[in-house]
Amino acid sequence: MRELTLEEVQTILTEGVVLARAKGFPSTVAVVDMGGNLRGVLRPEKGRIANPDIAIKKAWTAAALHRSTAQVRELMITPDRFGHGLQFTDERFCMVAGGFPIKDEAGDIIGGVGTSGGPVELDIECSLVGLRKLGFPTDFADPLAATATPGKAAKTAKAAKVAASAKAGKSTAPARGGAKRKK
Repeated sequence: MRELTLEEVQTILTEGVVLARAKGFPSTVAVVDMGGNLRGVLRPEKGRIANPDIAIKKAWTAAALHRSTAQVRELMITPDRFGHGLQFTDERFCMVAGGFPIKDEAGDIIGGVGTSGGPVELDIECSLVGLRKLGFPTDFADPLAATATPGKAAKTAKAAKVAASAKAGKSTAPARGGAKRKK
């Protein structure tokens, strides 16, 4: 496993801030190493004073849990998931999207990046722009998806089917109270 170079850290920080400023936001970008130690943070003028701490927490969370902070949110708020309630164990956890692990060529986690200060979609893009420029992987599939048990996979597939039907306006569940009564 290798370390992020100073040049890589600078590129990730600068590219994220440049993109945010181009979109009209003074967003802050932070990078941590594989141990969650801060390697760099960049807050442009007019950036809110809360943004550095939030960006650092997003980067730390992504590095610590090896997944994006959007994925972390689902783990922490969904009952029966392995991370349910984990946010109460350490004040550094952040469940807001915009944080991503940084993986090297071998797939090892070598750090994390987090952005705070814009809309969530922009925070996500600002965190990814530098990674893409440097050629780091940006495919963040859930690392537990491949290890799902058959029973859970079936439940997940059924839940997805029900959700899709509900979105389409179809109901797959019986009406409340059972069958309809004739008047």
